[in-house]
Amino acid sequence: MTVFLCNALGFLVQLFPCALMLFLPFPSETYRFRRERIFTRLVLASAVMAVLFSAVVCLRDTDRYSRHIILSNSFMLAAILLVLAAYIWLVRESLMKKTLVFFIVLFYAVMEYIIVNEIHALIYPGPDTTMYPYTRRFLMLYALTTALSMPLMLMFVVRPLREYIQKIEPQSMRVEFFIAVFSTMMYFVMTIYCDTVIGKLGLLQFFLPQMLFLTLNQILIYWMLFRESVRRRQDSERRQAMEIQQLQYERIVGDMENTRRMRHDLRFHYNSLNDMLEQGKLDEMRDYLSKLSDAAARRMNETYCRNMTVNGLLQYYVGLARDEQIRCEVRAECGEIQIEPVDLTVLFGNIIENAINACRKCTGDRWINVQIGTVHGSLAIEISNSCSEVRLSRHSQTKDGFFSAEDFLSDRAGGGYGLRSIASTAQKYGGSARFRFNSEKKTFTSQVRLNMHTDV
Repeated sequence: MTVFLCNALGFLVQLFPCALMLFLPFPSETYRFRRERIFTRLVLASAVMAVLFSAVVCLRDTDRYSRHIILSNSFMLAAILLVLAAYIWLVRESLMKKTLVFFIVLFYAVMEYIIVNEIHALIYPGPDTTMYPYTRRFLMLYALTTALSMPLMLMFVVRPLREYIQKIEPQSMRVEFFIAVFSTMMYFVMTIYCDTVIGKLGLLQFFLPQMLFLTLNQILIYWMLFRESVRRRQDSERRQAMEIQQLQYERIVGDMENTRRMRHDLRFHYNSLNDMLEQGKLDEMRDYLSKLSDAAARRMNETYCRNMTVNGLLQYYVGLARDEQIRCEVRAECGEIQIEPVDLTVLFGNIIENAINACRKCTGDRWINVQIGTVHGSLAIEISNSCSEVRLSRHSQTKDGFFSAEDFLSDRAGGGYGLRSIASTAQKYGGSARFRFNSEKKTFTSQVRLNMHTDV
C-alpha cells in the first residue's frame, strides 16, 4: 500500500503543477468554459491518472526493472499527450502562443526532473536499483523541489508570461520562436540521454556542470525572447504615436481643404444671391437661403450619440465618407465611457479610414455601416463596409469565420498596421478585435470590444 501511495502521489506532484501552469498565462476569456470548472476538472483528471499510473506500475506481475521503466514512461507519455490535447482544445488562442507556453512548461518539468535526479545521485551515489519510479526518497525530493520552485515559477515566469502572451506576436517573431522551441527539444533529448545512458553508469552526478550550463543557456534564450517581445511592443506603441500624429496632420490638412472649399462655395453662393437680388427675384432668393440653412444645420448639428468624443469623430469621418459619395448609416448609443480620447481617435480613425479606402476601390454600391453600443460594461463596435478584396497571410487561421489582425497583409484595402493598431488598443482595455471578409457579399466587418471597468 505504501508503494502504491508513493507512486500515485509522486506522479500527481510531478504532473499537476505543470498541467496547471499551461492554463495560467492565458486570460479567462480565452477559455471555452469557466476557469473554475476547468481547474476543478484538471484536479480530478490528474488524480485519476495518478491512481491509474500507480495501479499499472505496482499491480503488474513483474519484477524486471526494464519493464517497470517502459510501463511508467509509456503511461507518463500518454498522460502528457492527453493533457496537451485538452490544453489545445480548451484554450482558444493562437497555436503558436500555446506551443510556446507548452515548451516553457516542458522546460520547467525537465529542469525539475534533472534537479531531483542530480540531488538523488549526489546523496545516494552508485547505480540506481530502485524498482519503482517513485520511492519515498523521490517523492520527498519532488515535493520539496515543487514547493520551492513553484512559487518562483509563478512569480518570475507565469506572471510576466501573462503580460507577454498578450503583447507577443509569434508570427512576427518566427526565428526567435523556432530557436526557443528547438532548444527546448534539444534540452529534453539531452535529459533523456543523461537519464538512460549516463544514469545507468552511475555517473549522473559528474554531468551536473554541463546540465547547469544548458539550463542557464535555456533560461537566457527565453529571457531574450521576452525582451525582444517587449522591444517590439514598444516599437508598436511608437508606431501608434506616429499614427496619431499622422491622423492629426491629416485632420489639419482636411480642415484646411474644407475651409478652402467652403470659401469657394461661399463665393458661388454670394454671386448667386447677388444675381437674384439684382434681378429682383426675392422669392427665389428666400427659397435658396432656406435650403442653404437646412443643409448647413444637417451637416453641423447631426448628433449620433451623447458622448462628445465619439460624436465628434463620427461627424468628422462620416463627413469625409459622404464627401466621397459613400453611403453611411450610423447607429450609436453610448454616453460617458472610461476610454482615453486619444485611443478612441486612433481606433475610429483606423477603422473608418480603412473602410473609406476599401470603398474607394469598389465600383458598385459603396457603403459603410457603423454600430456602436455598450454591453455589460464594454464598448462594442461593429463597422461593416463594401470591400472588393483583401490580402490574407498564408498562415491565417479563422475562428468562427473571423481573422485576427496579424492574418491580414498591408494593402490599404483592409489590413496592415492599422488593424494591428486596432487590436493593440483593444488589448490595452482588456478587450478583443476580430475581422471578417465575406468574398461573396464583398463585405469587410470589424468587431471591437473595449472593457470600460475602472480597474483596467
